[in-house]
Amino acid sequence: MVVGSSPPAGEEVVMSGMSGRFPESDNIYEFRDNLFNKREMVTENEKRWKINHPNVSKRSAHIDNKLDAGHFGLHYRQAGNLDSALRVLMETVTESIMDAGVNPLELKSSKTGVFIGFSYSVVENITFAETAESQKFVVTGYFKFLFAHRLSYNLKLKGPSFIVDTACSSSGNTMYLAFKSIRSGECENAIVAGCNLTVHPGATIQFFRYKFHIYKDSNFFVTFLA
Repeated sequence: MVVGSSPPAGEEVVMSGMSGRFPESDNIYEFRDNLFNKREMVTENEKRWKINHPNVSKRSAHIDNKLDAGHFGLHYRQAGNLDSALRVLMETVTESIMDAGVNPLELKSSKTGVFIGFSYSVVENITFAETAESQKFVVTGYFKFLFAHRLSYNLKLKGPSFIVDTACSSSGNTMYLAFKSIRSGECENAIVAGCNLTVHPGATIQFFRYKFHIYKDSNFFVTFLA
């Protein structure tokens, strides 16, 4: 048992709300039911891309990506240039607050921190390269440091707000930092989220190739998992 793991009464930190998007599941309850019913959520289809490459599986997982731009006060030009991961993040964060029994408007000016685990966007560079016309707000739609700030701004929060990028451990470290922030009194509440979307086959190809290096070099295997 770790010393200090059992706080005194009234000092507990609890998870009060939750939300998420998962393959073929619009929320955590659908995801739970799909798992319990042993439904196959990774399917063979061409919703995202049609590619014939030996390193890209024919099977993939998909989620719905819908956004009520007006609800979040987004200009239509910005809504059209917004990372898909951020779209999902904005909606699921709002849902998790409501799942906790809190009206998002009640958090205005509160010491609520926003801690987001996010490593990379596979469409950021492509979007920058292809965007030549004016009046397209690509920087504010794809730069990952703005993922947390946009949530804080939209909800009018006064707590810490930042992105955690430690690759595969990003979400775990995000939870750890949020816990420490609450314990220290830096914030009263914390919004903790992790997001990752692979919407370009290039990422799949790269990770497939890394697999062979892992098997060949045990030192790289240890470093990669760390």
